[in-house]
Amino acid sequence: MTTRRTQYMRPLAGIAALSILAACSSDLTGGNKHPVQLSFTTNATVSAAANRVAADLIVGPANELVIQKVQLVFRKIELDRTGAADCVAENESGDDHPNMGGECEDVMLTPLLVDVPVDNALHPVINIPLTAGTFSQLEARLGPARATATDFNTANPNLVGKSVRVEGTFKGTPFVFTSSVNAKLEMEFNPALIIDETTKNATVAIDVSKWFLNSTGQVIDPTTGTQGDNTSQIENNIRRSFHAFEDDSERGEDHHEGHNGQGNDGGQH
Repeated sequence: MTTRRTQYMRPLAGIAALSILAACSSDLTGGNKHPVQLSFTTNATVSAAANRVAADLIVGPANELVIQKVQLVFRKIELDRTGAADCVAENESGDDHPNMGGECEDVMLTPLLVDVPVDNALHPVINIPLTAGTFSQLEARLGPARATATDFNTANPNLVGKSVRVEGTFKGTPFVFTSSVNAKLEMEFNPALIIDETTKNATVAIDVSKWFLNSTGQVIDPTTGTQGDNTSQIENNIRRSFHAFEDDSERGEDHHEGHNGQGNDGGQH
């Protein structure tokens, strides 16, 4: 099977959202595959966020941190049927494990740059044909693009060697925070994601509002984010901030049992 990927811009609720269309030789509706959209949102704690579109994400008891832009690099994204297949390997020295007995379904195998929305709205990122079935987890490798990904690195010089880039202001002063954090993210679907002819969308919610908070809820100065304990705190916060769920209504809110409209369940390893 050959894979063709093109990039284009399309509007969503008045906001330009980057979409990547991946098509296989079997076409979007060919064989046993169904086109499924993967969307991203920062709606992790705001239950009415579907109606809220703000320019920036404001954090802190005194609104001292304003997050204006968030970029993430994913090296690989796959779906895991069993929740135990290790579709995205822990080993960083070599290639990820190959698909294990058909338990892993490829979503994206090349570096993917996601401009994470900071407005709590829902933004589509990928529309891809996926094999019908029941999936327990979305697995992703958050990490810098490899040196061999020359096209990606040339197109994104600010992210060479980096997996996270954040722009904003802290107490009115502009900052740019970057990190090379490398993490295997395992986002459990509860209930399981069932892909069939009725499936439209799955959503990844990221609780960016907690990235720069310490254990007492105070804001960490992003300009000190590369210093000692601050590095570990911020990177651990990033690792814990991802949650995925089926979201055919495209509201960016997980109302399944136990979530109450909140997106983050801390699902990562």
